[in-house]
Amino acid sequence: MHSIDYRIPAELPRGLTQDAMPNDFGSPCEEVWACQNEAALFDYSFLLRVRVHGPDAIRAVSNFCGRDFSSLAEGTIQYALTTNEEGWLISDLTVWRTGPETLEIMTGRAEDLPAIACVLGSYHLEVFDLSSQTAVLALQGPEANDILTLLTPGEDVSQISSFEFRDVQLFGSVCRVGRLGFTGLDGVEIVCSVDDADKLWCLLARRARPAGFKAADQLRLLAGLPLFTKEFAPPVNASDIGLKRIRNWAKGAVDNKPAKVLRICFNAVARQKACGQVQNYAAWEWTSEMPFPPRPETLAVTSLAHVPACDMLIGMGYVDKDHEDRSLSDLSGFLDEITIIKKFPNPR
Repeated sequence: MHSIDYRIPAELPRGLTQDAMPNDFGSPCEEVWACQNEAALFDYSFLLRVRVHGPDAIRAVSNFCGRDFSSLAEGTIQYALTTNEEGWLISDLTVWRTGPETLEIMTGRAEDLPAIACVLGSYHLEVFDLSSQTAVLALQGPEANDILTLLTPGEDVSQISSFEFRDVQLFGSVCRVGRLGFTGLDGVEIVCSVDDADKLWCLLARRARPAGFKAADQLRLLAGLPLFTKEFAPPVNASDIGLKRIRNWAKGAVDNKPAKVLRICFNAVARQKACGQVQNYAAWEWTSEMPFPPRPETLAVTSLAHVPACDMLIGMGYVDKDHEDRSLSDLSGFLDEITIIKKFPNPR
């Protein structure tokens, strides 16, 4: 049982900013362990939520995301990507089919809201911003199903399949439970009202360890999941990031270019000369002053985190597509013993 009484702030930061969620609740290492072996509870209430309703809703959102949602069944969710005017990736989001002419969009990028309103404004539909009414809690880990089933008599949440959702009664409140998450592990996201968030957090935190951004970041790197603020920072398209199948309706020249780089997940250690200099690993990640695509035998690092359990660094980045099997050095000269552990997509 966990007794941490974390209060959802009255004024929620909307969009994934530096203060969007706590970094940790005392020990990121223990929070990662809890998520991998028991259950962990995350506050993703920075997410923005938009309802799109009308005869043109499916067509409009499909055109905006470059993915056909006409066959998306009610009660199901699909992942989507958005680009800037030049066709480079800028964010990812999820699309939820809630009715015959209704979709809901959830995104972590605040700038997506005006973009959605602008692009969809020419269609026959209505757009409702539900962000200020919405809180999102993520219950992740192998015990997540047991915890929710215990707390929702008459509802077997284990029957909610991956990328499906259902409205359920949770502690006397109607909540939307969707099976997806940012950890690569089994679990759910719980969409509730801001008024119910404190109560739900405190009750769930008795059964699952509260966890913060550092744990979430390490877990998604272990799972090989991109973070738009990191992996979309360089000029990359859907092919570059290994997600061409997601944005397969795109019409722009950049969208349809073949991949010029390969996204990888890697392990490494820090060079001894730099160990005492690092307070924030982001200082060693790719910036717009660095070359891209990376030169042969070099690695453009987009994400980097420390894994205390094995005293290693885990990261994500890009290599030249024609030279991914060569020995690598990073652009900053900070990393040693770089070992590729995953490739996206797997070229074999």
